[in-house]
Amino acid sequence: MISLVIPAFNEEAAVFDAVSNAKRVLQENFDEPFEVVVVDDGSSDETAARAADAGARVIRHPHNTGYGHALKSGIAAAQYD
Repeated sequence: MISLVIPAFNEEAAVFDAVSNAKRVLQENFDEPFEVVVVDDGSSDETAARAADAGARVIRHPHNTGYGHALKSGIAAAQYD
């Protein structure tokens, strides 16, 4: 089982395609359950909504905490390895 964690900050223009492409690659290459987790690190745009629209599970930070902390939050929230 696979969890893919994507930290994101103000990425509304790219996050939908990034999640969609990641899901496609996972479906084509792994025959096991997976999830895509996007950590919206305090974005002021529609990053969280667009990630959710693409099928990601979204974790939201109320303000920007930085790449490392966002990655750690996503890993902690992940269901799989």
